Amino acid sequence: MRIRRLHWLMFVAAMLLASRVSASAIFISPDDNGREFELDRGDALEISLPASSGTGYTWQAEPVAGGFVKQVGEPAFTLDSAMPGASGHQIFHFGIEASGTGTLEIRYLRPWERGSKPAKVFKIMLIVH
Repeated sequence: MRIRRLHWLMFVAAMLLASRVSASAIFISPDDNGREFELDRGDALEISLPASSGTGYTWQAEPVAGGFVKQVGEPAFTLDSAMPGASGHQIFHFGIEASGTGTLEIRYLRPWERGSKPAKVFKIMLIVH
């Protein structure tokens, strides 16, 4: 947990230095599904979605049209308990690199089941100034 927190702090610090002093970190939960967010270039997103480690399902982010939002690193997984197969959260980090409007979609699926519908879809609209 300490390493993940340090990684997140380093990520936010890098985003702040690379962009502008007034950049913000926005934390997004499953309750935000379907919402619209107005952001500024240089902002950072952290999205935490519930997942079960033993089912084979995983959240996978779809590229945002226009490329103004970029995923930073691989998603982290935190367990809710130490029991094998315990549920937890998959955590994504995104950087906002340019102005634009688009949908960020993350799908909960089994990667080897090509062509099948995702079990869940998390989607937010982003408007970046």
